[in-house]
Amino acid sequence: MDKEVKVIFIVPSFNAEKNLENLSESLISQKEENWSCILIDDMSTDRSVKKMKEIAAKDKRFHVHVNETKKYALRNIVENARLFQEREDVVIAVIDGDDQLCNNNTVGILEKEYESGSMVVWTGHKWDVNGMNISKEIPENVDPYSWPWVSSHLRTFSSSMLKGISDKNFKDTGGKWFKRGYDQALMLPILSRTSKRKYVPEICYQYNINSVSIKDRSWEEHEQISTINIVRSRGFLK
Repeated sequence: MDKEVKVIFIVPSFNAEKNLENLSESLISQKEENWSCILIDDMSTDRSVKKMKEIAAKDKRFHVHVNETKKYALRNIVENARLFQEREDVVIAVIDGDDQLCNNNTVGILEKEYESGSMVVWTGHKWDVNGMNISKEIPENVDPYSWPWVSSHLRTFSSSMLKGISDKNFKDTGGKWFKRGYDQALMLPILSRTSKRKYVPEICYQYNINSVSIKDRSWEEHEQISTINIVRSRGFLK
């Protein structure tokens, strides 16, 4: 049955002051207006909070959450998405604070897919440095945990998908929330719970690989690989 949906963008951010204007403009320029955005500041040391509040003061669709403790992206996304998990008309879409949309029909594309029954949707994207896009389809009959990672940006899902997923899937073996590699830690449990998943090849997301928020990229990549190995080796946790 067709349903009208609302897209809620969740934006976890750390020291993303320099990109927040571009990010917000990429949302404001959307042709479809049935969206809102939660801007989350995760203990930034720059003027991100000031910039977020300026954006929210100009457009009431933006809401600002300022953390008092460090949570990192995955916990920020899951905790905010769970606020809507009892609603079947809400789509969660994740944008990193130092990235942005690059297609002003993105909301319209998502509305069309979810109103037709999809439960998880991801789109094509481009890297800022070379235009690369690694996103592709996942065959319907495969286990996403054992399939190459192709469900990258833009990552979206029906908020109701979280109801059957334990937070154990988002935490390491010691019960702590994963700090890095959150894209696979977030999406693999969700993708594995439904066959109603769809890849849309339109380029909707710009991934700014030259992130201003990462000081030690080599260590960040080491932690990311560790997270991915744990998540994939153990599979879905009930």
